[in-house]
Amino acid sequence: MQGEAALRLIVPDLKARTREGALREMSEALAAAGVVPNAETLTARILERERLGCTGLGSGLAIPHCQWKGIDEVILAIGRSRAGIDFGSPDATPVTLLFLVLSPADAPGLHLQALAHISRRLKTSSIAEQLRRAETAEEMREIWKEPAASLVEARR
Repeated sequence: MQGEAALRLIVPDLKARTREGALREMSEALAAAGVVPNAETLTARILERERLGCTGLGSGLAIPHCQWKGIDEVILAIGRSRAGIDFGSPDATPVTLLFLVLSPADAPGLHLQALAHISRRLKTSSIAEQLRRAETAEEMREIWKEPAASLVEARR
């Protein structure tokens, strides 16, 4: 599907309680998984993007994102916080699900398509609630991988 990001990582139990801490924790997990070479650089890049505008959408959701040199596909990492994180979202609801998106630096169109695809999936299905209720990272992965049938249903 056009705009689909490759799910590379799930952090089912984020420990951080702040936006900066959660983004650092996600960056460190991506570096540990070999997806990016340097967690500090990624954290700085994402925080720089956050200063341009909050990526908290409301309803406990955030899609922090940035373009990244050295990758050739859009990468998605999902993080879940049971306690919730103050992300500065418009509705002031603590963020419980983060969808961190990294896109190739030379493909701004792919970046926008991926953000739109993720946003549509979250708005037109119960996937966020299912991800919140999942017991394990593997269960979260299966929920996210389910065909986007809910998008088709929503368009009817």
